[in-house]
Amino acid sequence: MTTNFTSYIVTSLPEHMLSEILKHAASNSIADFINVKLCCKAFERASNYENVSMEKVSLVPWRKCEKGFQKRCKAANNAEALYRKGMINCFSRRKSESGLRYLKKATEKGHVEAVYTYGIILICLGGELRKQGLRVLSSLHLPKPNKGNSRMIASCRSKTEKFLRCMWVHVALTGPKGICCNCDCDIEEKPNHSTPSECQAWDASNDVGHCCDYCFWDREANLFCSLLRKYLVN
Repeated sequence: MTTNFTSYIVTSLPEHMLSEILKHAASNSIADFINVKLCCKAFERASNYENVSMEKVSLVPWRKCEKGFQKRCKAANNAEALYRKGMINCFSRRKSESGLRYLKKATEKGHVEAVYTYGIILICLGGELRKQGLRVLSSLHLPKPNKGNSRMIASCRSKTEKFLRCMWVHVALTGPKGICCNCDCDIEEKPNHSTPSECQAWDASNDVGHCCDYCFWDREANLFCSLLRKYLVN
């Protein structure tokens, strides 16, 4: 009787509310998500892998249930799943073209870390792609004049390092050499190789002073490249 009553209540709820319940379950654990999804057909119909949270899934999953969950999320164009696939393909599996496609898809869905990573990669590739990268990164709408203290940048740096720490990094990037932008920036030029001071600058939400977009993102790209080299497998 109780089961039938519960099933009646669930089926009477609107689909968007059922989807929210499933998202909340996924934010607790994959097991909770699966159990809720299987408890009745209404939840099965409302399950939406495109918008479900992947917070409780390892960045590089090893367990079968996590791998299956992430695969379904990727097939549904879940932005976080696309970002993760892009990172793995770009920096671990040496599939740069495929990785960039996944990162671009995640960027188009507004995934912040994907925007950050995709934009920086384009800057490092140079030429017209550099300009495209700057346009991509401008969508982050960072506060001026001191972008370096942005919580968004600190979050992107943190997640990037956390991700790289979890996987075998086989690909590094060459940072931009910078261009003459004729600005009055008070930002220091950094060498294009890893140094202790660069690693400390990455770890901190550092104050880079007043600088233009060109100088700020050149510096950020060089810090990103030095981090890749830090985890590069020889």
